[in-house]
Amino acid sequence: MEHNSTVFTAVYSPDGKQIVTASDDRTARLWDAESGRPMAIFGENMWQVTDANFSRNGREILTASLDGTAAIYRIRFDEILSWAKRSQPVERGK
Repeated sequence: MEHNSTVFTAVYSPDGKQIVTASDDRTARLWDAESGRPMAIFGENMWQVTDANFSRNGREILTASLDGTAAIYRIRFDEILSWAKRSQPVERGK
């Protein structure tokens, strides 16, 4: 479940227990920071996922992709990992 292309971003969660990565392989992935074990794959975008980061409370992950979308994934660690995705087009500056 490793990335199969360049990783653009790797960020620790606020509590340091997880890492989120964004990759040229069109996915973002969540990892257990202590074991390095993969926990989840977020979306298969049309283009590269160039950035990913945690919210301040660590319960959401925001991703940005070259397909012009940003997505928010709500994470639940108290049961089997689940998420809800809301994706919106991002308007480029004029």
